Amino acid sequence: MKSAQKKIIGAALLSLALPLTAQATGTLQNDYVLAGVSDYGTLGSNKTVSPGILFDPTGSSIYGINDFLTPGTPLEGFFITSSAGNYQSNNTGHGSNSFVGFTIDQISSTVVSASASSLDGVLGVSNLYSLTTIGGRSAIEITTTLTNNTASVLTSLNFLRTLDPDPDVNAYSVYDTTNVTLSDDQACATGARTGQTICAFTAATYRHKAGVSASWATNPATYLAGTNSGNGDYTIGIGFDLGDLAAGDSLTLTYGYALGETLDIASGGSTGGGAIPEPSSPLLIATGLLGLAAIRRFKRKQR
Repeated sequence: MKSAQKKIIGAALLSLALPLTAQATGTLQNDYVLAGVSDYGTLGSNKTVSPGILFDPTGSSIYGINDFLTPGTPLEGFFITSSAGNYQSNNTGHGSNSFVGFTIDQISSTVVSASASSLDGVLGVSNLYSLTTIGGRSAIEITTTLTNNTASVLTSLNFLRTLDPDPDVNAYSVYDTTNVTLSDDQACATGARTGQTICAFTAATYRHKAGVSASWATNPATYLAGTNSGNGDYTIGIGFDLGDLAAGDSLTLTYGYALGETLDIASGGSTGGGAIPEPSSPLLIATGLLGLAAIRRFKRKQR
């Protein structure tokens, strides 16, 4: 957890003059967003190395120092509970990360995939990251595929994606954000000084619930039960109830993070959760390629 003693990241880590591909396992970049993909299969360039998630609202590729992710004690990752056990991966590599040795594929400047199996061999995970922009609302869209590698059904499968946003730290040394849960589909955090906002969003058909957690909850059940802690140095995220996954089957869910210079822009201008950006062409192509490969190996299960 964070404390008052957290240090601001040094200028050397924030310099954008250095080759970013040398700092990150994978890099997502367009005119609005610059983000790393870590070798833990999450967003971020591993721990406090920049870029975590940087945003330029002008679309001029001048991202500045207001990193949403890297200040202090970064947290961006996914957490899974099931009848076979619990699994997690986060960008700091701290704790009992259950997936190691992610295979990173830099498909294009705006599309990166990260795939691995759990240490116990039970669960395969693949995260496909894609940048897309609609007007002033930029998004990091994430398509996650989970595969049951065992000969038994995985029951009570739940999934959580969560982030601790800190857009005001590098410029103003302020960790607290103004947080709001707009609907089951979307929760947002805004820097009170910069106004920069990031929203966790989804249009998935699985039962899900977005929220804000003061305790930095890592159990999907906490979000699924409803958590809305208000303003502070808290996390935002979305919990998913995925049900059962048969032996050898896979399932896919899509969600992501939307960014904007204000809450209204980042949320899509709707207190009901906003419109979800359409997938970009690179994402559609990459998803098709991954799907063809998966069909050869697995019987797919879609909802």
